[in-house]
Amino acid sequence: MVDQSVNAGVRAQQGFALQRNMALFIILDNYDSKFAGTKYFLSLEHLEDILFCYLDNHGQAIKVETYQSKKKSSGNWKIGVELAEIIIKVLKVGKSLISDSHPKCSSYGHDLYFSSNTAIHLEKRVTVNKKKSTYSKTVNEEDIEVIYNDLDPILQKAITDKLAKHDAFVEENLSDELKNLKFLYIDFNKTNKEQENQLRAKLEDVFDRKINDSKAALESIFGLFKNAELTYNQKSIARLSDKSKQIHSQDINNVIKVITTKSKAFQFWRDHKREIAQKLKIKPFEREIFEQKFSLAFDLFKSKEEAEHRKILMFVKSNYRECKSYNEDECIEELVAKFRYEDSSKLEEETLKATMYAAYFESINKMDD
Repeated sequence: MVDQSVNAGVRAQQGFALQRNMALFIILDNYDSKFAGTKYFLSLEHLEDILFCYLDNHGQAIKVETYQSKKKSSGNWKIGVELAEIIIKVLKVGKSLISDSHPKCSSYGHDLYFSSNTAIHLEKRVTVNKKKSTYSKTVNEEDIEVIYNDLDPILQKAITDKLAKHDAFVEENLSDELKNLKFLYIDFNKTNKEQENQLRAKLEDVFDRKINDSKAALESIFGLFKNAELTYNQKSIARLSDKSKQIHSQDINNVIKVITTKSKAFQFWRDHKREIAQKLKIKPFEREIFEQKFSLAFDLFKSKEEAEHRKILMFVKSNYRECKSYNEDECIEELVAKFRYEDSSKLEEETLKATMYAAYFESINKMDD
């Protein structure tokens, strides 16, 4: 069935930024406990605002988590028409996941989150034998995740009474998906600028001194989302297996690896700039250019079109273990001398030294894996 609404989010560039920021916040907020070392892919504005699909070694879906993410200009979310409309959409996504043709393992399951950076206050007042009682549950910074099935039956009924006013709730048996419904409060800022500042702080918190420049690191990670941002859902049909909309954990991990490796190279350069310059014969007025060139080299190593950079990287990977020195700057000096003796490069001398320096850190950090 063609659903014209699936491309609505792609057209909304500002909305995409919010979903992108929120997805990255979820990853960083749960990086050590959930995402580090886990195989998954992420989709935005596809089937749902945010979707994480966790995979086994055969590429089968183990679990899917979807997030319908909404902000509210004023007040809290309450049981009512607006919340009911959102929940209907969330439950429909659950039905779509079941019928989706993407391979799933036998234990497959999914969680359907309604997430917001605004508190969700669920409340119902009832009168029994002329005695008034109030049942309530608030999802906020003190209780960030609440499962629908754990709510008091009075609150569950208050919600389903609102849902039942939508024809789809009955016609599409959406009540089957209520067991997968969860409410999530995410302590995330309101504006894009504030969100990016919060993400930079998260990066620094998660990776500590492994990241030299959190602003540049954030821009590198955002670059991963560009293709997905500009890709429309094919034939206006959202499918879990649409690879053009997927951002894989391997790509995210590779970007983080480049960022942290580059940061180690920068840190060593700052701490030993004088010694490195003497060993590699870099003049004082050439140091800034040297720094720019070794920073660029980390990105060029990934390009198949940069044969010279990749040749030097392969040379260093094959030879760094044979270095006899005990200091990094002396090891790099050894590698430069060995390369000049055994091989040649089209790169100019300053670029060759900077590339060799970056290749050394790229190689020794791969060894740490």
